Amino acid sequence: MKIALKEWATVIEALGRGEQLLLIRKGGLSEPGGGFEMVSNSFVFYPTFEHQAVNYVRPECRRYFEQASARRAPAGQVRFDLVGAVEAVHQARDPALIERLRAFHIYGPEFAAQRLKWQPQQPMTLAVVRAFRLASPCTVPALPRYGGCTSWVELEAPVPVEGRQPVLDDAAFAARLKDLQAQLVLE
Repeated sequence: MKIALKEWATVIEALGRGEQLLLIRKGGLSEPGGGFEMVSNSFVFYPTFEHQAVNYVRPECRRYFEQASARRAPAGQVRFDLVGAVEAVHQARDPALIERLRAFHIYGPEFAAQRLKWQPQQPMTLAVVRAFRLASPCTVPALPRYGGCTSWVELEAPVPVEGRQPVLDDAAFAARLKDLQAQLVLE
């Protein structure tokens, strides 16, 4: 797989533990058109440590920051551990919805409020994602062209994804997905 989605390493850690199923995106500063677009329904997660605002993560979930930091790749490299598969995409402008969906993400209420203030004409993108652990992590050089405030990166070489395993087994994921969808219907 050659397409990678940049995400806070803290969020990726939560995804890898089955705690998070929902990505809440609005786009990077250098995004075409200024907003987030789901350009691929499957991708490797590219862990970022820039712009992580741990104060926007619920206190009980901040342990994921320390865990992600402990697993950080050496300087000048990036480690890929997870693959994401998009199950559904929704748009939202209501911070109350984000709070109602808190069982499916690690963000605190301040996160949604802050995201909605930035480029207020654009809604937040809510992507329901199933995470898969790679058979073995893949570490590659972090090329200069991977930098910047963009969500998507085309990698120089593909990351091998054969043998990946779901973080949550089929039954557990189906149950959590059903609960999440029930909360979305209330919107």
